[in-house]
Amino acid sequence: MSGTDVGEELGARAAQARALALLRIRSRALAVAILPAAVAVVLFAADAQGHLAGPAWDAVRWTVLGVAVVVLLVTVLVAVSVARARPAMSPTVPVSEEGAPDLYRLVRDLADRLDVPAPSAVALTPDCDSWLEDRTHRALRKGPGAALRKGPGAALRKGPGASLPKGPEAPAEAADTAPVLVIGSPFLWWMRVAELRAVLAPVVAGTGPSAHPDIATARRFVRGLDAAIADAAAPGRGPVRGAPLAFAGWVARLLLRACRGHAAEME
Repeated sequence: MSGTDVGEELGARAAQARALALLRIRSRALAVAILPAAVAVVLFAADAQGHLAGPAWDAVRWTVLGVAVVVLLVTVLVAVSVARARPAMSPTVPVSEEGAPDLYRLVRDLADRLDVPAPSAVALTPDCDSWLEDRTHRALRKGPGAALRKGPGAALRKGPGASLPKGPEAPAEAADTAPVLVIGSPFLWWMRVAELRAVLAPVVAGTGPSAHPDIATARRFVRGLDAAIADAAAPGRGPVRGAPLAFAGWVARLLLRACRGHAAEME
């Protein structure tokens, strides 16, 4: 195993560790939300068995039950706000395989050589940069489909943290979960093919860790929090709808502040 392979494996493991840390933060937040309900269940179970009887304990039981109901309703509100918020998407122009077959062939060849999933599609940006963008959110999955489904590299390959999907729909499902490769259009104007391959290779290699379920789930969690904050800050909402969204945005901001360090290290 070469030094490059060792470095990539260590990087993937570090990203997975950070993703697990993010998922633990989400689990702790959920545990805090269901704690009053768990306490209420214990109190009512004790009353059913003849323990903790008396007017004082009855008042405690019903108070805790009321708090549990309120907390669960708030939790559902925040969860729905995070799930329905539309993640921010960079302004890009989609490129179909029919319009740029050589570019798609180059990207697929890179994915094959690196033994990683091929990106689901290619898009162009005016920036002098290239990156992978997750567009698996249902609000972002409209428009041109994944053009890289055809040919080698479309389905997820075996690699660090990835497995081959099974079934007749496996290639399409794998392509749908892969991120979109965003390429800076100046690179296409200025660079030769060999130079473009060198620039895109480390970007395409990122689809390998992106295919890991823990990393993908952690990214969706962080992007959902960020989208909920942006949704809460959007102007033009009345008090009836604005107040719940503002509260959901405040909770999302607290969670995102706790996740910021791990999210930066994961990326």
